[in-house]
Amino acid sequence: MFKSCCAKINFGYKFGKLGINVILGTVGLGTRAIIQAVYLFITSRWLGDENYGWFAGSVAMVILAAPLANWGSAYLIPRYIARKRDFSRAIWATALTQTVLVGSLLTIGVILFSEIFLKHSLSIVSLLLLAASELIFLPATHAATSQCFALEYGRESALSMCLVPIGRMLAMIFAIAAGVSATPGHAALAHFLGSIFGLAVAIILVARIDGWPDWRSRLSIRDATRQGANYAFSNVAGISYQEVDKMLMLQILGASAVGQYTVAFRMASVFVLPISALIGAFLTRLMKRYENQDGSFNRLYRIMLTAAILYSILASLCCVLIAPFMPKLFGSSYSQSVDYVLFLAPWPLLFALRQCLATKMTASNQQNIRSATDLAGFIFVVAFNIALLPIKGVHAAIISLLLAEAIVILFLFFGNKLKSST
Repeated sequence: MFKSCCAKINFGYKFGKLGINVILGTVGLGTRAIIQAVYLFITSRWLGDENYGWFAGSVAMVILAAPLANWGSAYLIPRYIARKRDFSRAIWATALTQTVLVGSLLTIGVILFSEIFLKHSLSIVSLLLLAASELIFLPATHAATSQCFALEYGRESALSMCLVPIGRMLAMIFAIAAGVSATPGHAALAHFLGSIFGLAVAIILVARIDGWPDWRSRLSIRDATRQGANYAFSNVAGISYQEVDKMLMLQILGASAVGQYTVAFRMASVFVLPISALIGAFLTRLMKRYENQDGSFNRLYRIMLTAAILYSILASLCCVLIAPFMPKLFGSSYSQSVDYVLFLAPWPLLFALRQCLATKMTASNQQNIRSATDLAGFIFVVAFNIALLPIKGVHAAIISLLLAEAIVILFLFFGNKLKSST
């Protein structure tokens, strides 16, 4: 009955299996959002605003490098599977190999960067645990989700995207129940153990639907590195400007300010997660439509854009409604977060527009232009934060984020227009 109803959803296009997978992906990310909200609630209340600021600021610093970790595998997987279905196990092996190699190098780089350049950070051991979690285990799990999406296993992709958050939440609950002292280092250990659990289950999940990785047929490291470079650098620029503000804030404003802002930003981020699921479900189909040149590419893109905009309006409304309850949810020490969540209310719409325009570029083989626009956004947000944080405080981070998103949207819009005209 559910499947039949989903198949009849129509915005000028018959969804069929795509519509079902979009719904399943949205449910998956919605569930993930709830889990992450619980994790945020537990961790922030357990640590308090200052300790949570240390923990969150260090996580944000690590996340700056995270989009490089799988070296564009999340985009190579659907592109290869769209062209050649029986290569799926080989590209899965390629993704895992890349993630382990690149993630390990990035982990070393993050530790060195922190020791040489940063005034404030966690211990080397704690940073190592966080770096391994965010640069090896989580990206590998994201590759598993991409594999499931590309193979059009909606239920499995929905499950895989929840595995690491579930693991981290359970590990944090166990630490608190065991009476472990509330320190950023102990939070980092729980974060690490939960990430290992999530990856292990994700690998087993992919093996059940498509078999184990085909190590012998994988792409060579040279070929995979060359093909994934554009996606990797675009990804790091596109995601990092959402996180670099927290690292800069830790150095300029201190841990308490980071804790207040990060709780607000993570709460707003929870509401935009389903947008990523929506776009992820459409990506492989968009790539196929572009390759086939059958005229349905733009029609499918419009469906995705309409759905993303409608949901983003709902997400913005949720930010406004949840804001007054922040001190009750996270404790009185987070009272300033109310104002920050309200200021972030326009962000879901900007996020949806940027992601849709960027995905259109990726699907239509314009990755070079996307990479350039994402890099421009990163440069803008860093410059705005450095200039404004000492003057405007935490609000500067929000202003910088919204301005950077708007600038990137304009660049992507005109880039897509240029492609259409040629």
